[in-house]
Parts: sequence; structure tokens; C-alpha cells
Amino acid sequence: MYQIIDKQILAPAIKQFIVCAPDIAKKAQPGQFIILRIDDIGERIPLTIADFDRQSGTITLIFQEVGRTTYEMARPATMP
Repeated sequence: MYQIIDKQILAPAIKQFIVCAPDIAKKAQPGQFIILRIDDIGERIPLTIADFDRQSGTITLIFQEVGRTTYEMARPATMP
């Protein structure tokens, strides 16, 4: 499991997470995406890697709340 190190609200339904994921950041290329699951039984959703930093080992994910998983990711308990 990867650690979310920063969260921001960009607009009412658009969120940004910066995730510590050194293995992914090391190999990331423009236009690639990840498959994310919020728990062991959650649905798999694709999210585009909006940015990556190989030096710090982080990737940036930006998502819009449009379905069950993205609403769950953005619920107040997990956002600032």
C-alpha cells in the first residue's frame, strides 16, 4: 500500500493526491496511468498520472468525484 503524503481540493469535486510511490515514479512516462483499488474488495479504477517526481519518488493523481470509489476517496474523513 502506498502512502498519500499531500491532499488538496482543487475545486468542489476535483481533488489532488500526491502519493509516495518510488517504484512507479521511477518508471513513469507521460500519458501513463495506474490502476487503483481503495481496499482489497474495491473496484479497480484507472487514474492518469498527472505528474511524477523521480527524485522524491512521488506521483500526483488528480481525480473528479464521479462514482462510488472516487466519492469514497474524497470523503471528508480523508480530505483536509
